Amino acid sequence: MTNFFRIMTLALITTLLLGSCKKRASPEEVALAFMHAIQDSNYDQARDYATKESQQVLQIYAIFDGRRSGAEREKIKNARIEVVNIEENGDKAAVTILNSSAHQKEVLQMVKENGQWKISLTFDSIIPNYTPQTGGNAAFDSTALPADSAPVNSLSAPGN
Repeated sequence: MTNFFRIMTLALITTLLLGSCKKRASPEEVALAFMHAIQDSNYDQARDYATKESQQVLQIYAIFDGRRSGAEREKIKNARIEVVNIEENGDKAAVTILNSSAHQKEVLQMVKENGQWKISLTFDSIIPNYTPQTGGNAAFDSTALPADSAPVNSLSAPGN
């Protein structure tokens, strides 16, 4: 019985030591993983790289993405994403991405959430001229958007 406890204790200590050595993803790694998930229209995976506050923004972005044509989606999927600059300042970072299909640089704002880098999105990043409604718990009204409005996003969905 004593050997059993020794083995279990050793296994527990080894697991804790190896688990604590696990490298945390850098802002660049998170930004690229997030962008590749967006390219693949994999919003469940993209949510893993976004802050809790960004979840609703991603949900809205997914709706816009669902309205894209097949050709637009193919262009997005085939785009090359390259990190061209990283500015890290404590628990905040800004990662500048070059999107080959849009031929433009876009900045992803990031914050540390529970010790991990996460993408921080706002409605401004996907909806042009968005101004939050006052009154606390006002819900986002998608019917207020013009029918032909296209998402403008700084989350750098390739192809826009």
